[in-house]
Amino acid sequence: MPLKNFAVVNHPARMRIFQALTGVELSINQLSRVLPDIPKPSLYRHVHKMLEAGVVRVARVRHIHGIEERFFIAEEGLIGPIDVFQPGGLEQFADHVQLYGSSVAQDLAHYVLERGEPDLNNIIAREYTFYATEQEFVEVRRAIYDLLEALQKNLPAEGRIKRRIFMMGHPLRTALLVDQANSSDAE
Repeated sequence: MPLKNFAVVNHPARMRIFQALTGVELSINQLSRVLPDIPKPSLYRHVHKMLEAGVVRVARVRHIHGIEERFFIAEEGLIGPIDVFQPGGLEQFADHVQLYGSSVAQDLAHYVLERGEPDLNNIIAREYTFYATEQEFVEVRRAIYDLLEALQKNLPAEGRIKRRIFMMGHPLRTALLVDQANSSDAE
């Protein structure tokens, strides 16, 4: 996602719209059922802004009784390092990570509350901490990406439910601070 689009997506409602449209074609009417707390006029306004920015696109158009119904889909793309290191880019990226993670956590909480039970067979909410070199971490990340990319090729079929896995992996801040303190003590 180019840096210029962070400003468009880094908004609570637009982030949720972007996530709802990731890999799925939805009309405004369908979006209003998926995101019932966002008023339909606001959905129109946010989707229009995202369309202008190129964050979403019209995937297809359907004509019903002379009325045009447009279906939108999110434009996906990786964040380029050059974008993040532009002035203000790191801050916008950090805002994006925080807003995205919060939005995903809210979706999980809504899912659990709507079901009235935790449904532990269908959710992943677990943290793993481990020691790894940079190379070991790259290998773990690649193995996970390869597995998930293979699953993304699955077509809809009987018994298949669209699922989301959101993962974050990073060195723990406390561990970095302890390492810095230990190296200062050694000097």
